[in-house]
Amino acid sequence: MQFSINFLKYRYFALAISVLFLVTGAATYFIKGGFKYNIDFSGGAEIRVSFQKSIAIGKLRSALKEVGWDDSIIQNIAASDKEYLIKVGVEKLEKVEALEEKFAADVKAQITDNKMKVENIEWVGAEVGKDMQWSAVKAILLSLLILLLYIAIRYKYSYAAGAVVALMHDILAVLVMILLFGEPVSLNVLAAILAILGYSLNDTIVIYSRIRENLKSSKSSSLVDVANLSINQTLKRTLLTSFSTLLAVGSIFVLGGETLRSFSFVMLLGIAFGTYSSIYIASPIMILLGNLTSKKRAE
Repeated sequence: MQFSINFLKYRYFALAISVLFLVTGAATYFIKGGFKYNIDFSGGAEIRVSFQKSIAIGKLRSALKEVGWDDSIIQNIAASDKEYLIKVGVEKLEKVEALEEKFAADVKAQITDNKMKVENIEWVGAEVGKDMQWSAVKAILLSLLILLLYIAIRYKYSYAAGAVVALMHDILAVLVMILLFGEPVSLNVLAAILAILGYSLNDTIVIYSRIRENLKSSKSSSLVDVANLSINQTLKRTLLTSFSTLLAVGSIFVLGGETLRSFSFVMLLGIAFGTYSSIYIASPIMILLGNLTSKKRAE
């Protein structure tokens, strides 16, 4: 089945919508005062607890939310469901004794039929959190630089620029959605963003490869027509890949529990934005720079 949709007819409209969306995100950033950060980045404490009897992680999470520890990250560290590692945010910290006393009292007030003991408390300082934030930014920037060099060597500069702009669009668009939904930035979110880079780039490379092949056999056609043809030729593959990936990630979002919710949420956004940007960001940018290069050579 061969599609014949004129995608690039609406490329300027799509670019305008993208710019408007990102500007809205920038305004939201200043209005909200920035992102919410998970304990991994903002600093906090790790509390190791043990219960006299087994307790479901869902019950423990609900109990902590009832008494205001709703930012907690809970990890089961025993097969018997008796021992847990609980991370709490920096705003809860005062002194070790005060933290232990308050935490134990809050849990006891909610879970009256199962005795809990605080085994150990370890601190994750705010300075460590700041270092992790900067490391995350460096990881993303380094990834973009390496991708830019790789695509420029394999294809042309115009292709590389289009791919990198599309990747930056995907990252910024996902961050805007995180802001709008109030999702805390965590290591899981960072992992999902890095995974999105690979997913989005793969789709873009498939379209670029087809464009390069079609340019060899359609030298008289314009770059816009060749790109449109190439997008249609790869559309079936794009739809099947996106749909199958959405099914897998959607299952994790629904059934994966609280621990994997942020990761799967960001991945769902990334799949949608990655598919969009491969068509309406990467290709139009490549066409624009490709035409500019051709005009300079002609002059």
